[in-house]
Amino acid sequence: MDFAEILYDKSDRIATITFNRPEKMNAWTPKMGVETRAAMMDADRDPNVGAIIVTGAGRAYCAGADMGALSEISAGRASATGAAPAPQEDEWMRQLPPNYRSQYSYPLGLSKPVIGAINGACVGLGFTTCLYQDIRIASENARMGLIFVQRGLAIEHGSSWMLSRIIGVARAAELAVTGRLVDSEEALRIGLVHRVVAQDKLMATAREVAGHIAHNCSPLGVSEAKKLIWRHLFTDLATAIREDDESMTMMTRSEDFKEGVRAFVEKRPAKFKGR
Repeated sequence: MDFAEILYDKSDRIATITFNRPEKMNAWTPKMGVETRAAMMDADRDPNVGAIIVTGAGRAYCAGADMGALSEISAGRASATGAAPAPQEDEWMRQLPPNYRSQYSYPLGLSKPVIGAINGACVGLGFTTCLYQDIRIASENARMGLIFVQRGLAIEHGSSWMLSRIIGVARAAELAVTGRLVDSEEALRIGLVHRVVAQDKLMATAREVAGHIAHNCSPLGVSEAKKLIWRHLFTDLATAIREDDESMTMMTRSEDFKEGVRAFVEKRPAKFKGR
């Protein structure tokens, strides 16, 4: 697939997706959504990729939905759901739990971890997309928030569910009803992002985190850990205990487990195969 609104690179076991409409502060369009999903699916299916980074070109991560699309909705010429078409159904999508079968929640169903490198404004729909990432690293220039109530809207695409689980109900409610933006330091303090670094260190830091996962961690173990963390948001403790233990039993029979033990005993880096 040729990409017009994103850049896509794979190197050193890391896939990097860059929103590439810098003149529009990477405002989200349906085409960008389709291209992003295609790149993520390619990365997830590639055994030579261990982690995925998502960032923005220029001075913004993503400044929300493109104003042209919003104007169409405001004028009654398009619907809010029609502005962002659902991802194309395929065998992989049909096998996902229902909670992951949307144009924004599907990253939770990927086997590879998704790392957001938030380099600037991350608002509205851009903010929504980053909630479905596994790890968020922000530059000191990042500004993040929902802003919808300041545009005559409310909240979208499961942000109400995700945000309250990431930062807590009280904080999520305050951000939702004020629409205010938080800077990088506040985002770190409330648990919205995992790390804040200087702007010129952002991509190096994201690649360091992605590289650690891609080169030092079992692909099978990473996939299982991610799957169980997100799945168990929807279940009870007894089920989580049972499924964790079933996963552990399966993992002890894997080649990756045997290699991990051998590597530790032999004091060398492990060479995992993902099986």
